[in-house]
Amino acid sequence: MLFLPPKSLSPYSVPDPRPPLPLILTTTYVRILRYIAQPNCIILAVSAANNDLAVSDAIALSQQVDPKGERTIGVLTKLDLMDEGTNARRIITGEDDSAPKLKLGYIGVVNRSQKDIIDHRSITDAREKEAQYFASEPAYRSLFARMGTQHLVTRCSEQLVQAIQRELPTISKKLNALIHQKKQELRALPDTQPATLRSMMTEVIHAFIEEFNGLIDGLKKSAGFEDTSELVGGARIEALFSSVFRQEIFDLYVFSGGDASMAEDNIRILMKNTKGLGGGLFMDNAALDKMIANQIERFRDPSIKCARMVFEEMSKLQSKAIDQVAVLGAFPKARLAIIEVVTRVLSGQHEKTVDHLNTFVEMNCHRINYDHPDFDSVRVMHEVELRRFGDEENEEEKTLVLKAHSGQELTSEEKAKVRGIMERRQRASQGQQPRAADGGTVSSHFQGGMSAPPTNNTTVGAGLGAGSLVRQTSKDVESQRLHHFLKTISPKEQTQVEQVVALTDAYFALSKKAVVDQVPKYIQLLLVEHTQKKVAKEVMMLVSDANVEELMSPSDDVKIRREETQAALEKLQEAHEMLFEVSRAASTGL
Repeated sequence: MLFLPPKSLSPYSVPDPRPPLPLILTTTYVRILRYIAQPNCIILAVSAANNDLAVSDAIALSQQVDPKGERTIGVLTKLDLMDEGTNARRIITGEDDSAPKLKLGYIGVVNRSQKDIIDHRSITDAREKEAQYFASEPAYRSLFARMGTQHLVTRCSEQLVQAIQRELPTISKKLNALIHQKKQELRALPDTQPATLRSMMTEVIHAFIEEFNGLIDGLKKSAGFEDTSELVGGARIEALFSSVFRQEIFDLYVFSGGDASMAEDNIRILMKNTKGLGGGLFMDNAALDKMIANQIERFRDPSIKCARMVFEEMSKLQSKAIDQVAVLGAFPKARLAIIEVVTRVLSGQHEKTVDHLNTFVEMNCHRINYDHPDFDSVRVMHEVELRRFGDEENEEEKTLVLKAHSGQELTSEEKAKVRGIMERRQRASQGQQPRAADGGTVSSHFQGGMSAPPTNNTTVGAGLGAGSLVRQTSKDVESQRLHHFLKTISPKEQTQVEQVVALTDAYFALSKKAVVDQVPKYIQLLLVEHTQKKVAKEVMMLVSDANVEELMSPSDDVKIRREETQAALEKLQEAHEMLFEVSRAASTGL
């Protein structure tokens, strides 16, 4: 209802320049405009009939928000105080073109005068006096049914009912949306009743275990699989095994990485030391054992690094799984307890995995299995001879030399042929640096076994980010270094050095296959699968503890939010019931 002070008191013409008055009036006008600007508001523009409507603040304000006059009812007061010979009939009937046009029209009322108030005239008596005035006044007698406070009440009620009927679908839709929203908020805020805490904690733990295992096993039951920008969970761990760790191992090769035990002169000294006083004609096994053991020891660091990377990845999966269980955010103590359990189990399994990997490396260092079915020492020695002296024999001579190397019994004729072949090689060794059949030097060929690193130095493990274990090396530099060294020693020492390096290289290549196969199995079993089983078992033990009520005590913020949300939901449900009653009354006309 717009019932404003006289125009003289409007903020546009304030007679008293005292500061408080403009501020009060301005604030009043702002609040009125904010309210009547709502499209579902019915405006009652109250103006005195004995003043010009053109200067009515109520009409002016209503036209700012309702320029077409579709939801404004004009209320004219003080009809009984108009100058003699004047009336507001033409305004009420809409015949006065100068009056602002209102679709809902104008209604005239006569209120109690100041004398009536002083005389304590009742509202009922005032309404009777008003009715007598309109019934007796010639200008309004024919408009009696459209005049008076009672008619204004009836008209307002009609407009209110129509507005409600018009807005009911929108209001109902908004109420239903708000009720659904509050129910969702309430569902997200856990029920903290003591009777439900244990069952709720069981559900929370089951949800965490399902998320944790789902991320590792790739069951697509947990969130995060929709992200295709990088590998996650078990797929990321598999990439560590099959790409990063595998490449790291196969990038290791004999005579690389600045290993002092494989320095050229150290190899020769080691071989002499193992022979002791008097030397000997043949290479001692102890030197080869030491060489191979030193190379196998190089598997230790990459294996432990791989276990560490899997440990870090499992720690990330723990955090991701906990974040996916949204209800844990309401129970900080339970969340912390689960994190502590998983961290303790994961750290223990990581230590156990490292111990097993160390044992794996040590047992391979302590037992060199020369009888391994894939380690053919005879063929390796024969290939060294071929690389040293060139591939000048025919197939028959090759077979004969291989037979002699393997210790098989030879006829007198075969022995003579073998002596001839060896003499020919001896003459070649006294000449220039021998060349292989393809024209390359010996030192450029003996490294060409399985342990040589790939020629492609691109980084593997796409999608795994920084921190790759891959190390790039230069095979050519090492080969040239060996080539120069071989020219500084005797032919006999050349043969022995090449033999020990070739045998070490062959066994090292064989060991790589075992490491690439076995180390991921150790890590998967001990660090991944055993962790999953122990985590599932130990976090479930939290439910059986006596401190469930303490672990499941929500934060103060959650308690307050739940109380506020519950109260808001109850109010919205009450409003929905009231709306239903209003809708039913409006439809039945009751």
